[in-house]
Amino acid sequence: MSLYQYKFQILAILSDNLRNTRPQLVPTATIAGKTGMQLRKLQQILKTMDGMGIIQTDSDLQYNLITRKGLDSLGKH
Repeated sequence: MSLYQYKFQILAILSDNLRNTRPQLVPTATIAGKTGMQLRKLQQILKTMDGMGIIQTDSDLQYNLITRKGLDSLGKH
């Protein structure tokens, strides 16, 4: 899978979280399980996505959420 496809998949997972009655921060381990990615590789991608402003992640890369920019990016695909 390409980096672009992984990013899209991560955004989709974070976007799905918004459908919950009370959306919560999404643990990185949950994203890893749903994508089948190794944690180290996923953390690198999350850091890049955070730098792009399409997600927000904590300093330990443990919890994540999608931003408005991420939702807009997801809507374009």
